Amino acid sequence: MERNNAKVGRETGRGGGKALEKGRGEAQKVMPENRKAKDTFFKKIYETEERQRELASFLLGITGEKVSAANVRPILFGNKENDFACLCDDVFYVLTEEQSSLCPNIPYRMLEYATAGLRSMVDGEQLLYGRKRVYFPIPKLYMLQVGLEAGAGGLPEEVCYDIRLSESYKRADERYGEEAPGPDLDAVVHVYDFRMTLDEVLTYIEQGEIPVRFGLYNNEVRDYALVANGITYMQRTDRDARYMVPVNVTTVAEYLGLMLDRGIFVDLLSDKEVCDMTMAQFSRDDILIYQGREEGREEGREEGREEGREEGREEGIRAFILDKVEDGVAEGIIVKKLRKHFMLDEKTAREYYRACIK
Repeated sequence: MERNNAKVGRETGRGGGKALEKGRGEAQKVMPENRKAKDTFFKKIYETEERQRELASFLLGITGEKVSAANVRPILFGNKENDFACLCDDVFYVLTEEQSSLCPNIPYRMLEYATAGLRSMVDGEQLLYGRKRVYFPIPKLYMLQVGLEAGAGGLPEEVCYDIRLSESYKRADERYGEEAPGPDLDAVVHVYDFRMTLDEVLTYIEQGEIPVRFGLYNNEVRDYALVANGITYMQRTDRDARYMVPVNVTTVAEYLGLMLDRGIFVDLLSDKEVCDMTMAQFSRDDILIYQGREEGREEGREEGREEGREEGREEGIRAFILDKVEDGVAEGIIVKKLRKHFMLDEKTAREYYRACIK
């Protein structure tokens, strides 16, 4: 899969380069990166031009020479900025999202990001409505999926696969048959899925053994996934019996030390501030759920009042909802997660959701 994508990227890159030479003029400017946005470890990794070039070259299957950050903040998502975007050689517009939980709406979110980014490259309204054609860089959409699964049944057979916006369209053939017209708009997102089972993470922590399916991806994208999955695993060992404590490390900090010993992100994980940020980024869902339950219980024990327990629980629910909304997760999925994690009926879950987004 990776080789095929690389081949397509090389062919498209050659064609695009020749076409740009024929009367396309100077490259249009890109919206500058918003440095006030909340930083994450993923963004921290790719804040240097060298690593941006390496990431773009890996994803596109070509050797990029010049890259410039081009993150966007679509109106639909408020202050939510996409995880990483860059313009590569003034030909490709690369957008990449990192996901720690499954979300089937990623293609639409990426379409929003791509549309907002391309629109920012146009100097004014007259360009779009004039007689002269406006040329855009070629958008390429990617997603890095990390996370943990209890068993291998929830994992794909291959690390790299595609998901499409058209998979979310309503069915027309059931009503109109084979004569139903097809969609005129689609968006393809190339996924690199580095989720791991609990056994795989434990084996990696204790023995350094990387899953066989990861073998083709010996790069910092895979390293990021190993850091992310390991941190999530270690955060859960103290409150979930399924997560066995490794024999060689017992805390997240010790796990990051192990990553240093194995030569992973040595320049970043040697910095305490970066380590603190890294530990705080992962397993937000679990932290919010855990805090919502435990704070409520603790307040109830200390004060001897039921309302203390409920207040803490409701605060956890509110924080959980707002976090999911910020990530662009659909209402239905948020409601389902609320019912599962906080043991609510559907009506109550929806009431919480609607109260939070007013």
